[in-house]
Amino acid sequence: MRLFGKRTAREKEIRRSLSELMEPWYHRWIEPIRPQPLVILLLSATAAALLVNVGEDNLGLKLGQSLSRGIGARVPIRVEDRKRTDVMRMRAADNAADFFVLDVSLVQDVRGRLASALRIAREQAADPQKLIETAAAIKVLLDDDGVRELGRLAETSPDLYERAVDRAIETLRRTPLIEPEDPMLPRGTALTSVMIDPEQGAQREVSIHRLLFANAPDDVARVADTVAESFPAGLRASIRGSILAMLEGDAPRTYKPLYRYDAARSTQAAEEAAAAVPVQVVEYPVDARLADAGVINEDELALLREEHEAFRARQAIDKQAAAAARLQTIARGAIAFLLVLGVGAYILLRGEARAGPAPSLAAVALTLLLVLAACRVTYLSAAYPYAAVGLYAFAVFLLALVSGRTSAQAAAAMLAIVAAMALRQGMWMLVVMGAIMLVAFALLRDTRHRGQIIAVGVVTALVTLGTTLLAAVIDGQTLEFAFWNRALWAAVTTLAAAFLVEGLLPGIERVFGVTTNMTLLEWCDPNKPLLRMMAAEAPGTYNHSLLVGTLADACAEAIGANGLLARAGAYYHDIGKINKPEYFVENQSAEMGNRHERLTPAMSHLVITGHVKDGVAMAREYGVPAALHAFIPEHHGTCVVEYFFHAANKARRPGDPEISDSQFRYPGPKPQSRETAIVMMCDSVEGAVRAMPDPTPGRIEDTVSRIIEKRLADGQFDECDLTFRELAAIRQALVKSLVSLYHARIRYPDEERKDEPGEDESEPRTA
Repeated sequence: MRLFGKRTAREKEIRRSLSELMEPWYHRWIEPIRPQPLVILLLSATAAALLVNVGEDNLGLKLGQSLSRGIGARVPIRVEDRKRTDVMRMRAADNAADFFVLDVSLVQDVRGRLASALRIAREQAADPQKLIETAAAIKVLLDDDGVRELGRLAETSPDLYERAVDRAIETLRRTPLIEPEDPMLPRGTALTSVMIDPEQGAQREVSIHRLLFANAPDDVARVADTVAESFPAGLRASIRGSILAMLEGDAPRTYKPLYRYDAARSTQAAEEAAAAVPVQVVEYPVDARLADAGVINEDELALLREEHEAFRARQAIDKQAAAAARLQTIARGAIAFLLVLGVGAYILLRGEARAGPAPSLAAVALTLLLVLAACRVTYLSAAYPYAAVGLYAFAVFLLALVSGRTSAQAAAAMLAIVAAMALRQGMWMLVVMGAIMLVAFALLRDTRHRGQIIAVGVVTALVTLGTTLLAAVIDGQTLEFAFWNRALWAAVTTLAAAFLVEGLLPGIERVFGVTTNMTLLEWCDPNKPLLRMMAAEAPGTYNHSLLVGTLADACAEAIGANGLLARAGAYYHDIGKINKPEYFVENQSAEMGNRHERLTPAMSHLVITGHVKDGVAMAREYGVPAALHAFIPEHHGTCVVEYFFHAANKARRPGDPEISDSQFRYPGPKPQSRETAIVMMCDSVEGAVRAMPDPTPGRIEDTVSRIIEKRLADGQFDECDLTFRELAAIRQALVKSLVSLYHARIRYPDEERKDEPGEDESEPRTA
């Protein structure tokens, strides 16, 4: 090739010719794409980019999860030391003072009894024995010295006795004789106790070492000795015994306390002491180890959560951190946008999606986006991201049922990657989703009954369970954690997705504008109204349709097309003939004659081609699935009605212009799919072979080859994606099926006698 120098005039002319003949490469890609799918793709890619970044990311760790390496602090944090705080507050509560309240009624009772002793002494001064007995009734126990001393005081110094009683009562007030120690008391380490005298409105602190207990006889005896010291020497022994009697409890050797425990005041004091203790904190600098490699415990998980919240707070105020977070968000959204855009462009360029109606494409895109949004919500609202595996399984089941082609598989793979991004999961989530995709597309490829969906759901759930467990073990997780936090959630939600798809399948078909194999099988039922009507009104057409359906099913299976769709389409491709069955040769009998003999070729052409329009109208009226509508106009394509075209040419007068075959063509369109093209070939071949007087295998093969070549030369397969290899396979399948249908029977003796002259030859000799 010359790099430098002038081009000759011939070279310039060649380049101009090539530039005129060769269109730009991008025209071949852009021109076939309609604007509606392109708009849907751009909107879907934008929505996916937004959905993967909705909300704030959570920590993504759970108790019991294993870490492959330790985690350090990204920012300095101050974390509350809850254990230390609780210990110090508990210690403060234990050290808070206990509160005791004076039993005023007991003190007043002692005062009254002691004061009454002086009155009794005055009244019974003449009878000492009566004095002793009367005083004993009020628990004042007097001995001989006590009787003499009390009588003397009553006669000479009553005020001295009264002052002694006052001193005794004051001593009782100040004596911390408390009720027995109770194991239910909230504190045991307090150093002081508070004694409250409600009558005087005073309270004082007393060291716990000075406390006396009513269940200790020595302590009570000490109290009695102290009180007796307030009286003259002659009365001390009597007063000591009297105090012991007055303090004696209901049971033997038990005594009443002067001060009783105040639970309300003590609890309040403990709470105030605990509340006064400040929160204890621990500071962790940057890169401080928060969790070690291995299983996360509660303390480490709490630390990691605190650090995560601190890191998010720093991102909100730190410009550099905020810029890094925005860049990460933009990068994640850009990857999601480009991924969806690239896979969507691949699907559009393959031509599998652009042939469908825009509402159906929009429904598919919206469903995938809703699944992606649900995955993101699951991540944000729950601590079990593997629960979103069921959402992905739901989408994959839908894609496998409504399409199952390469475009659906590409969409499922794309959704797995974007969903893993939205869930902030890594390779192991992709492994689990990949297993679901493989199983679903393999087992739902040819679903012909609704129970198969549940069976596939069970198999997929088991595969998901095993794959999730294996992936978690490789990731370093324990089997217990992997089962309860990952595998169980993934398997249960996957099974639930199968049941959900099973229940929503009729609505799914309407929303997505697709027809599943299960619906096709239902419409193949001979009890359907249109088929019953055809069998009654046009039995020849009915039998012809059944034969075409059998041939089409075999041919479609031979090239990997949808045989069930081809068979169902063949059953309904001629339903328009029900309106005028007598105008079609397969329904005409010898008595009926040929109705076209009384019509011009042009009128006969209108009658014949009219069954296409009538068939489409009847399909809509009887609710035939939209997938079968295309077989009615496309099984004839734009073929010429040759019989009437030739009849019109024969009837042409001399000098009249030659009649164009375009006037005698079906309105079309040409077959748009492999299935409708197969039905076109089977329809033509079946009629031709049926009309043959002696359909031998060789003549059948020649007829099949001739008709297929004729349709190919007429351009009827220009708009479908049939290849020459597939046409050859279809030809072989047709020949094989037709030979088996029209094979020669063994001739029996009765049939041989019928062939002799004079015998009845009304019955055919072949099957």
